[in-house]
Amino acid sequence: MNKALTTFCFILILCNNGFAESYYFKKCKLSEELSGDYIINLDKNLIEATIVRTDGAIQEVTDEIELITKDQIITKIIQNRKNKKYFLQYYLDSKTKTVTRQRYVKEHEDAFILPLGVEVKGFCKDVKANWDKSEIEKITTSKEQKQILKTQEQIKKKQSSIPKCKGDDSKKWSDCLGNTISKDGSKYDGMFKNGQIFEGAAIYPGGASYVGEFKNNKPHGEGTFLYSDGSKYYGEWKDGKNEGNGTLTWKDGKKYSGKFKNDKFHGIGTFSSPDGEKYVGKYKNGKRHGKGTLTYSNGKTYVGQFVDGEEHGEGTCFEADGTSIDCKKDISSTGRNTKNVFVSWKKWLKISEYDSNTGKAKKALDIMEIDFEKKASELCAASGDYKILEKKVEIIDEDETPAFGLETVIKIAINGVVECK
Repeated sequence: MNKALTTFCFILILCNNGFAESYYFKKCKLSEELSGDYIINLDKNLIEATIVRTDGAIQEVTDEIELITKDQIITKIIQNRKNKKYFLQYYLDSKTKTVTRQRYVKEHEDAFILPLGVEVKGFCKDVKANWDKSEIEKITTSKEQKQILKTQEQIKKKQSSIPKCKGDDSKKWSDCLGNTISKDGSKYDGMFKNGQIFEGAAIYPGGASYVGEFKNNKPHGEGTFLYSDGSKYYGEWKDGKNEGNGTLTWKDGKKYSGKFKNDKFHGIGTFSSPDGEKYVGKYKNGKRHGKGTLTYSNGKTYVGQFVDGEEHGEGTCFEADGTSIDCKKDISSTGRNTKNVFVSWKKWLKISEYDSNTGKAKKALDIMEIDFEKKASELCAASGDYKILEKKVEIIDEDETPAFGLETVIKIAINGVVECK
């Protein structure tokens, strides 16, 4: 068994580097009543925030980092501990020396998380933010390699104290160490329970191999898979598919590290190519989708929105020498038959009704949904059908001091992209 496991071990060069320097955004004015200090802990991938009110009250929280770019650190969406339907996300920007906060609301379990109000930007007087993105990635890779070895050592340690399976019928094996060959030629070697392997190694027809945890004879949990084409995946699995956090590397030097869902890039991730092209940002169903930063092989960079794998929307374009301009991209420039659909509600709505999806706000959203579908059908009438690539509710205007009444009022819109088929 030890011999079989040795076959799957990787020769890795490890280092014990950490982030000795500390980075921070201090004396940030968040509002007339609130100020904040943000200490960035890159070793733990956390931001330690201290929020101070003018009356002296202090709140200390620790927030997880979701994305690090050359100039920004973005947190994960944080759920309010007291009122579970409210959320917050913020990002620290080293160029503008600001912290920008966006509130969100989710009315019920099946509802979308919707923006609540506009982004609020606060300026910070004391900032140290000269982090090196390339060094962060090197150390992150080292940590991944250490985790691979740690997993393999844990398997070895467990197996050293487990008795060998008895008999030839693997279906009867339980709480023992054995090896067997399935009908399709797959070879399993490891710990068995209730007739199935749950931790160990597998060699598949065609030359692919896997070391890690199993469920129903499929990779499930944490493990490393070597594909027959030379690519390698290390990370989390669910029912035989990449699911959760993981890293996929190709034989030609391409690499993706981030979130997976159903064998596809889904969530926050980083993709890099040997020719110098690199993307850091959000993915959806295997494609760039949402906010991200794309550095091209010629050194130019686009920071902005992506839809269905393409640059789309307002952003900032950087030249190789660092100069920048505001720019606007459109997915239709790639030759795809896409149309932008924008539907707005002209009347003011109470923010409380928008938050709770009740009253006039609910009625407005229902009507706008119908208008969106109608407008999309009209724009794609020639082709007869369409596919929605992006559709989101946006707050386009806000009045915190309306002439009548004390409650904040807003104007909303549905903004999206459809592809005519």
